[in-house]
Amino acid sequence: MALMTSMMRTRFCGARRAALRLQALAHGLCDAGIALRWETERRPEPLRYKPIADGMTIKLIESCDFVERDPGLDDPIHIGHIALATALAWLEFRRLPEFCQGRPRLSHWYRAFLQRPSMQKTDYAGETHD
Repeated sequence: MALMTSMMRTRFCGARRAALRLQALAHGLCDAGIALRWETERRPEPLRYKPIADGMTIKLIESCDFVERDPGLDDPIHIGHIALATALAWLEFRRLPEFCQGRPRLSHWYRAFLQRPSMQKTDYAGETHD
């Protein structure tokens, strides 16, 4: 196997890092979304704590703002994009904070990604137990 040149290694590691960063951000969106859902719907009302719900909402909004500004959104599709699209689809399915409003790049990217056959075949529907 040929050895990578320093420039090749830098490009590969940079692309890998960007993909994993976006994947981690998508994971964080899911974590915040689940916590928000518990604090607003699933937990018995007397046990709900509004500051937690507010904090999770802020995390979701600021994460989507970050993605809106991220130039990597237009990169060739990688694991980060798949994770982001599935996280956003779940947030939309659960009617958690609107992420497309005021974010034209993210909205356009997400709507285009939803047209992929893999996304159409795995659409969220019905009642789930999350």
